[in-house]
Amino acid sequence: MYNHTNQTGTNPWADSDWKKLTVFREQVVLTCKILLIIFVTCTILGNTLVLVATWRESSLHQPNKYFVACLAVADLLVGMILEPLTLYQLSLLVESRRTMSIHLCRFTVWIDTFALSASIYTLTFISFDRYLKIRKPLQYRSRMTTSKSLKIIFIIWLISTAFATYAATPDSGSGGILFTSIRYCSPFDGNKLKVFNTFVAVSAFFLPTVVILVMYALIFVVVHKRQKMLRNGELGQTCNVQNQRSAFLQDLKTIRMLLVVVGVFILCWGPHFICLMLAFYYPNFVDNDNRSLSYWYLFYAANDVPTKLKKTTTT
Repeated sequence: MYNHTNQTGTNPWADSDWKKLTVFREQVVLTCKILLIIFVTCTILGNTLVLVATWRESSLHQPNKYFVACLAVADLLVGMILEPLTLYQLSLLVESRRTMSIHLCRFTVWIDTFALSASIYTLTFISFDRYLKIRKPLQYRSRMTTSKSLKIIFIIWLISTAFATYAATPDSGSGGILFTSIRYCSPFDGNKLKVFNTFVAVSAFFLPTVVILVMYALIFVVVHKRQKMLRNGELGQTCNVQNQRSAFLQDLKTIRMLLVVVGVFILCWGPHFICLMLAFYYPNFVDNDNRSLSYWYLFYAANDVPTKLKKTTTT
């Protein structure tokens, strides 16, 4: 849009319109900074409390609780490292960002991809773990041991590390899952960017979302069946009804909490990845010839604010 000129070689935008748009973008950046500070503070405090509670409460020293702790660690990395780096970049002028240390730039891409991938994949596996626990609670206790849960966490972090390491290489064309360092770490290559972000959208959002929704749909079926059996007294023949009811209700509370987390996850990430794919595969998705200020106000508000804040709202 900035380079768009008409056939006479003059810019069709009036200087007053450019000034208004520039002022609006500065206000958007200032809003991002303020909200980032608030969200970073809440992210660090909230996830630190989760880790402290998991560490100090012996009742939380269970295999399934380690996955929640793993999720908290990933989100804590976002709040402690990634978001402060984003704030730092927002405080720099464009020329300063172009001359930013290549090592810092690569690290920003790496931590962006690593922390967000670990968070998403852990959240995905938690849904699968909840299904196993609800479906066969007695077998779950013997199968999901501490050592097995730690192995699963190690695999999640290993996959995230490999993904992030590739993203930080010049040939990947990546600027991070949320374009933390787009155009600054390596020469801009539209084709590589399209391929990488298509892979990210499928592997880090669409596929995990399908798995999560399927798992919770299966959980809903099992819960509905179990509630019916409890009401009819069909479980009383094999175990203590009161104890099973108590454990079942506790599991339901956990599932409700995780459903809220999943809902926020889809709400925050869905529009981003959907719009991203539309922008790559539908060239007219963004109307670069539009000269309406209200259109570009909406464009920058919808593009800049969610991209800067999405990393913390899902934590």
